[in-house]
Amino acid sequence: MGESVPVKLYFEDSGEWYSIPEWAEYFITIGKLFAAAPQSESRIVTAIVVPTRAFGAAFVSLGMVVSDAASRDQASKAAHFERLFDLPPGTSVIYRPKPGQTLKGVLQEPEECDGRLWVRVQVQSKEGGGLTCFVDESKALQVQPARHSGKLPKKQAGENVRFANAFVDKLLGDADPVQLGLRSKLVCALVGRKTTLEHEIRKTPLSVHVNGDHHADGVLQDVLRVNRFVTETQSHRSALVPVGAKPPSGEVLKNVKMGVIFDGADGFLKWGEMWHSHHQVIILDRTEAYFDDAISAINARFSQNRVDGGIVLPECEAPPGGEVLTFQEAVIK
Repeated sequence: MGESVPVKLYFEDSGEWYSIPEWAEYFITIGKLFAAAPQSESRIVTAIVVPTRAFGAAFVSLGMVVSDAASRDQASKAAHFERLFDLPPGTSVIYRPKPGQTLKGVLQEPEECDGRLWVRVQVQSKEGGGLTCFVDESKALQVQPARHSGKLPKKQAGENVRFANAFVDKLLGDADPVQLGLRSKLVCALVGRKTTLEHEIRKTPLSVHVNGDHHADGVLQDVLRVNRFVTETQSHRSALVPVGAKPPSGEVLKNVKMGVIFDGADGFLKWGEMWHSHHQVIILDRTEAYFDDAISAINARFSQNRVDGGIVLPECEAPPGGEVLTFQEAVIK
């Protein structure tokens, strides 16, 4: 993975927009670090003690989901191109010729021209001229199957509110935001209080600069797509495990791909041993009732299970007043 580019996020206060504090970038970078770390015979465990846990878990998750979207193997273009060839003519698709532009389309018969194979995507109705775009293997990921009526307009402006979102585009950079809306995947799980995490992820407006002083507004849910905050017809990218009587479901335990973020001591002490091989981030504050118990559990794992391994910590500084313990832990079989 290349050098991490800071996410230029802003929050609103009394009608004015302010840049998020530097500590937020630390949490985002932790998430990106985990996204690049292999999972084999060991995993990374990071315990972060902060004066307040606010938004820590949400920003770690953001780093994971953004990095996962950006890290798709480019060799997958060839496989995706072949899949498009196998789809029958008339299949509804979404075509993104450039960032910020999203067109409804319908597949036509593929074609060979000048010794090259092309997927053909019709993006305008016959009344509008039946405009058809030719897409080769290098641009294959710009075409994705999608659920829409297949009815094409005479002319498309490219502003499809379901599949286009300037806030998401800026956060993902060169990654394809359409995938977030079309395909479910559990990149990570957040374990914590539902009301707290919902406020941070769904109900706190944020923005990014798009051009000059123009702000594209959104919420973290636009990218995180937490399973409990989407409808049955929407895709998800992360899971929320509320701290309570019910343990994580077998589906969540089985399908999380990258890591688990514990927002507080409670969930970590209850279910920290249930994910046997995933990277873990534990965010704690000293005012918690079970803070000392969580620290004891982390220290025990450090002394009993730590293995040698090179861990590259983020270059940005940890949150003010915070302490960080990171180690490589042997995976429990």
